[in-house]
Amino acid sequence: MKTASLLITLLLSSAALAETVTYNVEGMHCGSCAKNVKAEVCTMKGLEKCEVTTGKVVITPKAGVMISQDQIQAAITKAGEYKITGSEKSK
Repeated sequence: MKTASLLITLLLSSAALAETVTYNVEGMHCGSCAKNVKAEVCTMKGLEKCEVTTGKVVITPKAGVMISQDQIQAAITKAGEYKITGSEKSK
């Protein structure tokens, strides 16, 4: 019983550590651009949530998964000539 309780506590605290990161992306000017970026970024392994709108990419990695800005930039670059110009973390 104690082991199950400890496991649940660890899982809940890992989930609480997941940070949402919003990236500002230069060059995404329309819905078509956002669709192309979404096809690359939101199919990356390890994402809990992923949203793409014109000029922004918002990701939340799964608990315990680290996704770097370089990884996100690489996916964005596959979609076209877009560049991350800034980011903001939140919980």
